[in-house]
Amino acid sequence: GGRIRELGRRQIAPSKIMTPKAFANALAVDMALGCSTNTTLHLAAIAHEARVPFDLNQINVISQKTPHLCSLSPGGAHHIEDLDRAGGIQAVLKELFKGGHIDGTCMTVTGRTVADNIAEARIKDPEVIRSKESAYHAAGGLAVLYGNLAPGGCVVKQTAVRAEML
Repeated sequence: GGRIRELGRRQIAPSKIMTPKAFANALAVDMALGCSTNTTLHLAAIAHEARVPFDLNQINVISQKTPHLCSLSPGGAHHIEDLDRAGGIQAVLKELFKGGHIDGTCMTVTGRTVADNIAEARIKDPEVIRSKESAYHAAGGLAVLYGNLAPGGCVVKQTAVRAEML
């Protein structure tokens, strides 16, 4: 409640935080964390409510250029506690920012920009949060497929598909 009052006092409305660039940042973080098809459902719903355009094609664009930095359970060896201990989402954001995958100018609910929020972040365990150079995959794991069975598009987690099926 206090944070909401402070944002109101500073005239930082949700529309200043939930921007197309912020949604692109959210997709990039999801790609870095190993992806969840549920992200697509949730971000599309939030974007709809916020009246922010959300095109499924941006998933392919962001996935193709964003490295997969963390391998979290259930598909990976590490857990959310490990991610927190290794520097958390702030460290993931900073690694993505260094690689040009995150827009640091986006306003956050802290009343500061993403770049301001991650200035002091660091990777404390490179086995849990990898650098771009040692990423699990050079690209994220989601793809939107189109065809006669899904003319409006469907989402697949590429890393969960056997290589011969791709």
